[in-house]
Amino acid sequence: MQEGPRGDEPIQGLDGYEQMVNTFAEQAKMFWRMWGPAGEPMVRGIEAWAEMQRAYLQWLRQTSGVGS
Repeated sequence: MQEGPRGDEPIQGLDGYEQMVNTFAEQAKMFWRMWGPAGEPMVRGIEAWAEMQRAYLQWLRQTSGVGS
């Protein structure tokens, strides 16, 4: 038996994915920063990837009406 309306499931899915992106990005950047200057290109790449994911999530929320 489920509690609550099912209308909030897409929001929870997007929120969970965004949290996963943020966690992965922070952990990966921490790893690559241990490499010093040699890891900085990877850090920048991870930041760009995370920003693209966040932009996509924002677009999904706007176009699907999720969270409004």
